[in-house]
Amino acid sequence: MPLKRLNRFRLWLWETPPVYEIRGRCFQIKERLCGYPELHRAFRERTGYELSLHHPCTFHHKITVLKIRRSPRIFVRAVDKIFAKELALEWAHQHGFRLYVARTLAVTKDVSEIRWHELPQRFLIKATHRSGANLFVDQSQAFDLDALRVQSRAWLQYPYGVYKHEWAYWPVPRRLLIEELIEPVDGEELVDYKFHMSRGRCLMIQVNQGLRSGKRTIAILHPSWQLQPVKWVYPQPEVIPQRPDTFYEMLEMASAFSREFPYLRVDLYSVKQVMSGVMVSRVMFGEFTFFPGSGSESVDPFAFDLAIGKEIKL
Repeated sequence: MPLKRLNRFRLWLWETPPVYEIRGRCFQIKERLCGYPELHRAFRERTGYELSLHHPCTFHHKITVLKIRRSPRIFVRAVDKIFAKELALEWAHQHGFRLYVARTLAVTKDVSEIRWHELPQRFLIKATHRSGANLFVDQSQAFDLDALRVQSRAWLQYPYGVYKHEWAYWPVPRRLLIEELIEPVDGEELVDYKFHMSRGRCLMIQVNQGLRSGKRTIAILHPSWQLQPVKWVYPQPEVIPQRPDTFYEMLEMASAFSREFPYLRVDLYSVKQVMSGVMVSRVMFGEFTFFPGSGSESVDPFAFDLAIGKEIKL
């Protein structure tokens, strides 16, 4: 019995946040000293081909090289979900663009401080220091508040990207951001336009649909809005996505924002809303991403991965 208790204690201690961070630092040092063996293994497993750090040629090779470099301070600030909105508005103002962001409703480090009754019926809650940690909440429908609290606390306990080699996320303050839900007034599902940029040049446009419906599709388009015969993680949509009214404005913004970076993905929305009784399309900011898919997503055909990679000048 004492041995079982000791084993349970050892397993608990192994996963505690302080020990997790120490383990992560040791993992980081070991990977650098040994030539990134775990990174090579994970890359091969996810993409189906070998990683080359010394002679990168594909899109995912080069994203991975950027991922393991010492990140400049601007990277760290731009992946912070709160600061990214401020940065996007600052850059838009400098270049004379009209850009809008989702309204921040609350920021906290403690889930118990959230005043749920003061929030609107529908909102979005996300962790500021990591990717993919967000939940849509509709208080008009039954939802498990206790489970939401547990999930939110779990997000805040650990740094993000430790074993994915995305060390730019480590210094980002861990907080919860609650913001308004971006909803087009016409009732259509929100479409996510992701502009893959390199030093002001558009490499490709990724159009994500079906996130909330669960029927997810990804369309990869040339900057001239021609659909490319490419499967990028999710299947292609049956119909080519319609080019938004604000497309050229969005492309200009993405170009201006990315001029100083070898690679930057700028995520934007084109949202129809009523302003002074008139329906208008507004460009709204999503996020900045330097390491999409952690630099190792499945792309078919391989030739496209290679062609896009040649366009990125590290």
